[in-house]
Amino acid sequence: MRNRFLLGMMALSLIGMTSCKDEIDQFDDHGSSTIVSFAGTEKAYMGDSITFDFEVKSGGVKINQAKVQLYYGEEMVSEAFYSLKADGKYSGKVLAPYQKNTPDGEAKVILRIQNERFSNDSKEMTVAIERPKYQTLKLVAANGKEYTMTPVPGKEYEYKAREAFPLDMEASIVAPAYSDGTGNPYLQGNELKFGMDNGKIVLNATKNIGFENTGYGEDGKYEITFNTLTFEGSPFPKFGVRFDTQNKFLEFDGSGNVFYIETEFKKDDIIKISGVKEEYADYWKNPTWFDLVKEDETLLHFRGRDGKYKLTLNKGMNAIMMEQLEKASSSSTQNATAMWVIGNDKIGFPSYAQNNINWNTDKAFNLVPLTDTKYELILLVGQNVNGVNFKFFGQKGWGLEWKGPGAYTAKEGGDYIKYASDGNFNANATWPSGKYMVMTVETSTSPNELWVKALDELPSYEMGE
Repeated sequence: MRNRFLLGMMALSLIGMTSCKDEIDQFDDHGSSTIVSFAGTEKAYMGDSITFDFEVKSGGVKINQAKVQLYYGEEMVSEAFYSLKADGKYSGKVLAPYQKNTPDGEAKVILRIQNERFSNDSKEMTVAIERPKYQTLKLVAANGKEYTMTPVPGKEYEYKAREAFPLDMEASIVAPAYSDGTGNPYLQGNELKFGMDNGKIVLNATKNIGFENTGYGEDGKYEITFNTLTFEGSPFPKFGVRFDTQNKFLEFDGSGNVFYIETEFKKDDIIKISGVKEEYADYWKNPTWFDLVKEDETLLHFRGRDGKYKLTLNKGMNAIMMEQLEKASSSSTQNATAMWVIGNDKIGFPSYAQNNINWNTDKAFNLVPLTDTKYELILLVGQNVNGVNFKFFGQKGWGLEWKGPGAYTAKEGGDYIKYASDGNFNANATWPSGKYMVMTVETSTSPNELWVKALDELPSYEMGE
């Protein structure tokens, strides 16, 4: 009985061993896979599709796949896969990527094949890779107009186009499919298109490149450049203020979150804040001083008279502020040279919540001087003011002041205001939330003339005006 039991156990063990061997055997390499030949080019250019020919032979088990890999140094930069049906001759392609700042040098191309039971073989070749030197590139504007970019003498890989481009130029750059003229059957050039991604020029990016210049040369033109090695282009935005109507550009002074320029502004100047493109839409643009331009809301129309002013870009408050520097104090309420507003904690720019005056004279701000004697203040109810308690002064501080009601003759909107015992403006009726209150003062008359009106929205400036 015991012998029968042992024989049974031995039989089961043999069956188990045979079964395990079959499972292992199932994944062992079987047959053979051989690359008989592997031929291609000895030289190629970045951006090319490299064609290669190869012949394969298998023994015992059907061959089924191949892949080719391209290495720049130790980094695999391109790979292609192919299904193989049988022994024989095949052709394939692998891309030589066009990368920035990659020097000319030798690349390694490795062909790997395998049959259905994982028997494999590999061969490699060395290809000299060069960056192409184009005769010309194309600069393609957003409207489809094309300009030719030519090599810059003495600057390898740099190209330029000089035309009367718009100061804000949206365009892509196209490099043609390259050929060295040798008729090499193993090379196929590919057209390359450069766009912008996250503020950088990038191959195959779908967005146009945002070139921006600060003015024109004496010939009324400027240059756009691009380097096919570094992918750097110009001109890109500088951090400052561009005066389109004066053809000048001033870079910001300042540090931290507060930057400024001090310069001469002219009535109806068209300006652009440059170097803040991504966040510009979030900035508060002081409507007392600037209109948005209807044709292009990245531009601002200056509403004031000619004079010297300080423009401040406050990144902490996301605000564009203005202050009068020239004739910034008045000696009389008649024919005044400047008007300032000082008030309680419910008035402020860009909002009273962020930056209320609260009777701090250092926080006083100007009315815009429309002419030598006419001044205007625009307040958005609920943002710049809420509960009316302020007064106009002749300087940024205590001193000369306009005390109502005797200082004014209401020409329009007198129902909106009344005067406190100290001469401050108060609201006669609640100012309508969400409306723009426009206060205009003419100081050439005695008393001064005052207009107050409520607007649902502010008009944009039209360039043809």
